[in-house]
Amino acid sequence: LTEHTHIDDYDDLRRSLGVLRSLGARVAIDDTGAGFASFAHILRLAPDLIKLDRILTTGIDLDPVRRAMAAALVGFAAETGARVIAEGIETYSELCTVRDLGIEFGQGYFLGRPGPLSAVRATSTST
Repeated sequence: LTEHTHIDDYDDLRRSLGVLRSLGARVAIDDTGAGFASFAHILRLAPDLIKLDRILTTGIDLDPVRRAMAAALVGFAAETGARVIAEGIETYSELCTVRDLGIEFGQGYFLGRPGPLSAVRATSTST
């Protein structure tokens, strides 16, 4: 779910997601930090994955406010059993900072350019 997803009935959505979760699906909230709705989604849906928007990741190595917000979300995730993914990692210093905050997963051009799934499988199985 992104911050653009308007939800009229969270109770109904939670019930539907419960069925999917019982089948092994996980719920991710995308673009966290980009809009108020993503925080509402997090509070009401208890996601399995919280994806930090690049607005929080870009310059996180230089900005104590971004670090503080990301650290708060990491703490929230630890308390609720969610995992955090940092989007938009573009530099080595940003990567080091998100790692220092305890964020285990990331995406961004510094980590790799988008490409076909076959290339990812070939890379991951060749090591």
